[in-house]
Amino acid sequence: MQHRESALLAVVLVIALSALASAGCSSGSSEAPKVPTSTTSGKSTAPEPSGSKKLSIGTADTTGVYYIYGGGIAKVISANVPGVQATAEVTPGAVDNVKMLQNKELDIAFTKTDVAADALKGTGPFESTGKVNVRAIAYLYADIAHVVVADGAGITKLEDMKGKHISTSAPGSGHEMVANKLLEAAGVNPEKDFSRERVSLTESINAFKDRKIDGFFFATGLPAAGMLDLSSTPNLSFKILDVVSYLKAITEKHGPIYSEAVIPKATYSKLESDVKTIGVPVILACLDTTDETLVYNVIKAMFDKKADLVAIHKEANKLTLEQAPSLTSMPYHPGAIRYYKEQNAWKQ
Repeated sequence: MQHRESALLAVVLVIALSALASAGCSSGSSEAPKVPTSTTSGKSTAPEPSGSKKLSIGTADTTGVYYIYGGGIAKVISANVPGVQATAEVTPGAVDNVKMLQNKELDIAFTKTDVAADALKGTGPFESTGKVNVRAIAYLYADIAHVVVADGAGITKLEDMKGKHISTSAPGSGHEMVANKLLEAAGVNPEKDFSRERVSLTESINAFKDRKIDGFFFATGLPAAGMLDLSSTPNLSFKILDVVSYLKAITEKHGPIYSEAVIPKATYSKLESDVKTIGVPVILACLDTTDETLVYNVIKAMFDKKADLVAIHKEANKLTLEQAPSLTSMPYHPGAIRYYKEQNAWKQ
């Protein structure tokens, strides 16, 4: 009897185990389910970390300071602001950067105070878009106007550009804004008085190297990578015009948006002397609606890791607690003000 009960129990156990095995097969196996790694588009379906944000930084052409410096800022932010991945974006420049802020295509951007002043009033290049509530995060350095002309082209002042072939830089760039104001002060109409190109700084430099244009305008920090390229080009000579004499006329019409500046002779190997020109403050900017904590963390990371920025471009040396909050003509973002007040640097 005991033997029969033992045999019956064994049969029951076998049946139970078989049922369990069958159930395991119907669910795919007893292993943990695999998370899908891709969709038909080939992109991962795994969710991004909670709170992660992509931050776009508007710069300009790759041959100017904005792009190099902006790349450094993006690297510092990505490494030191938790949950934020920043990228330096190539753009037409200072004017379009503000328009792209307005359209939410960028989060923060390089621009100039003359551009920002027009944006705040909805004038100049912003007449069609309307006022833009742009806010300063920091003063970075001054963009220095370069008016580069071919040696031997017979151009010693802006008035001599009449009848020549000149690039005023790309539409939507701060370079072109400076060019237009200088030409206006000289009484030169770029639409009528010379053959005008409106191309990027890179294209202007290449055209100049190929002897396709007689000169070009741009404004950037020192030294400009494109000018270093020209300086190292064999059998190519150039001059940078002294344009400080036009500052008075610009100031009388537009206010004190520019100041006197100098390009030291040692900046570029082919300069024969210092060049007197004009400069305009460059700012890192955003909209008034940008998250306060984000702006605070961005400017804090920039100051905490300033040495990393200087290693990328020496213009970052000019990012100081004395200078960064110094633009009394510009409204600052509350996140930046909060940081400067913590550092006892807010004097406004």
